[in-house]
Amino acid sequence: MLGIAALSGLLVASPAQAADGVSSARVENPDRAGAGYVRTTVDFVSRTRVVFRNFTVRDICPADNHGVRAQMEWTHTDLTTGYSAWKVDTSCGSHGTNFGNFVRTGPKPIRLVRVRVCIYKRSGQHLACDYSLSRDNQYT
Repeated sequence: MLGIAALSGLLVASPAQAADGVSSARVENPDRAGAGYVRTTVDFVSRTRVVFRNFTVRDICPADNHGVRAQMEWTHTDLTTGYSAWKVDTSCGSHGTNFGNFVRTGPKPIRLVRVRVCIYKRSGQHLACDYSLSRDNQYT
């Protein structure tokens, strides 16, 4: 009887593995030397709430006269997508700009998130962009 009880405990489903953690992406300038980088720590709080901690954007150069911008992206369970405002760093050679923490919450469940980083011309045209890997919300 004790063996059956112990074995039945093994058959109970374990919770989904947490998808919280660091998300980052790097993009290279296709025209010349230079790159951009974004990094944040994703913390899913519930089905409808996610916190992006220490959202940092970095313009990696030599001075190429281009800026770097990044944004957060989330996909809801109904597959609609939302985006944050762009955050910009043009301080070539710095350690980047830490924009702090951002909270995304709304009525729709969030299925996954990722971050996007782009090198852009001063006119606003993107030269190159890249995305981080997606992080799945363990609550959905």
